[in-house]
Amino acid sequence: MLGSAAGGGLPQWNCGGPNSQRARAGDPDVPPRSQPAIAVGSGGGRWSVVNASPDVREQWTRFPGLHPRPGTREVPVDCIALTNADLDHVLGLLVLREALPYRVVTTNWIARALLDHNAAFRLLEAAFQTVEMGAPFALDRGKELEAQFFPLPGKVPTWLSGLCEDSPEATLGLRITDRRTGRRLVYAPGLSKLDAAVLAELSQAEVRFVDGTFWSDGELLELRPDAPNARRMGHLPIGGAEGSLAALRELPGRSFYIHINNTNPILDARSPEAAAVREAGIEIAMDGMEIAL
Repeated sequence: MLGSAAGGGLPQWNCGGPNSQRARAGDPDVPPRSQPAIAVGSGGGRWSVVNASPDVREQWTRFPGLHPRPGTREVPVDCIALTNADLDHVLGLLVLREALPYRVVTTNWIARALLDHNAAFRLLEAAFQTVEMGAPFALDRGKELEAQFFPLPGKVPTWLSGLCEDSPEATLGLRITDRRTGRRLVYAPGLSKLDAAVLAELSQAEVRFVDGTFWSDGELLELRPDAPNARRMGHLPIGGAEGSLAALRELPGRSFYIHINNTNPILDARSPEAAAVREAGIEIAMDGMEIAL
């Protein structure tokens, strides 16, 4: 787990909410978190990264598996897979712009959204590889991990509003299967609802990471009276009768919430909301967490 918070991280630089204040003060129940990304490997010492957050420099520094080989600039990364064009998932590519000897894999919609509407990303165009939705591709150099993108209910990122038409390719989940064992991980950091198709994808994975941005639909209103609600922003809340917690608790295997906004009470390890998540058998992702599948 390279990063587990939503855009802005925790504490968020411009937020004076209770979670950000406590994280700044060093409260052990509300530890700081960086913006969302994971590294996935097959055990051979090489890694692929899902999404490139703006915190990529610090995240890769904290994880020795991503350090360059001594005396070289060779980084053991085979692929960066992008699940959408949200800034908290792609700005790290610009930090890595000086040398990209690995592939940046995504769908054509996301690639064109980035390359056609922001000149800075054109520095990276040669590294982009596009794949069709549902088409399998090798995530790693050894071809032991097979990956496929699948559509998630979501929305076009705010910065692309008016520039791009909505598309099933705009918000993606990523299915990663170990070809040797058949075991599967699903990564779905942003979704506006859990429909039957999404639940089917999640239920077939031994481990799943699911959008945990907000606990409640109107959570942001406490800090910003003019703020949009969670669903308008493309995020299904965790709590409530129609929230994701009620559905995820029924799934086999391990479920983790990721992409957690700085306002979400589950960031406080002692909150009733965090307790409710744990009681449902769901885990709350943390920066630096390691999972063997």
